[in-house]
Amino acid sequence: MVIQQPYGVYGYRFQDSPALPIYQLFATGYQEVRESDYYWDGMKRIDGPLYLFQYAVSGFGQFRLGGETYEIHAGTAFLAEIPGDHHYCLPRSSDHWSFYFVLFRQQHLQKLWAELIQAVGVTPSFEPSSAVVHTLKGLYTEARSNRIQNSFQASAHIYRLMMELLQSSTLQQQEKANWPQQIKQAAAYMEAEFHRLQSLDDVASAAGLSKYYFTRMFTKTTGISPMDYVTKLRIEKAVQLLRSSSLSVEEIAYAVGYASGSYFSKVFRSRVGFPPADFRLAKELPSIDRLQFD
Repeated sequence: MVIQQPYGVYGYRFQDSPALPIYQLFATGYQEVRESDYYWDGMKRIDGPLYLFQYAVSGFGQFRLGGETYEIHAGTAFLAEIPGDHHYCLPRSSDHWSFYFVLFRQQHLQKLWAELIQAVGVTPSFEPSSAVVHTLKGLYTEARSNRIQNSFQASAHIYRLMMELLQSSTLQQQEKANWPQQIKQAAAYMEAEFHRLQSLDDVASAAGLSKYYFTRMFTKTTGISPMDYVTKLRIEKAVQLLRSSSLSVEEIAYAVGYASGSYFSKVFRSRVGFPPADFRLAKELPSIDRLQFD
């Protein structure tokens, strides 16, 4: 049985120094609309500049952005900038539309918002059990329970929601079980042969693809380029060898696939933050036997 939240809208007008990097919550709510006069025109609103994230729970509404019109059904959200060339409404073909929404000020969020639009698009979909929806509902519950008492708490909620939204775009990439079979084959080949790889031609051949198409497909699927994937494997193995063997840095470089110790040291430092020799000896890092890279 699905238990819906009580309807309500809660607004916030905290006073903060504009110099502080605080994300400003403007309003959050859970609503159900059934009247056909429900209509918001992004060019006529006077409460901006704002960003809006609105997630449908049941029924459906309509969202137009520029020349494109989308139906926003349950499990789908839309992102909009206010003011902006958009409108959203309850169309005549829908008997209701229930949704959660969050409005927040644009200040300090422009770069994150641009990154978010690029990552998930303007009408992303999320399962009700997803971390995004859980965070959105949690924000609303905190507001309804009057537990958002200052701008710092509000900013933390916005930041968490933004991070969950951004992370949602990479979850599909991170789950190997969902990768196409050819990409799985290529990844398995790289994991077995990373210490001997000289070029991507052999990897592409293992996947049965041209090098150009393979590179594009692998990057789109996993979120990183094939060579970055190889580098990740090499550095992870190097960390193990630095901690568990007496091999010299030069020997470890050769063991993981690098032609010289100096180049290996340069790559290792860029990824880990320490040269290999310092990492091996650093007293401030006694418990790190394995490092995870994305």
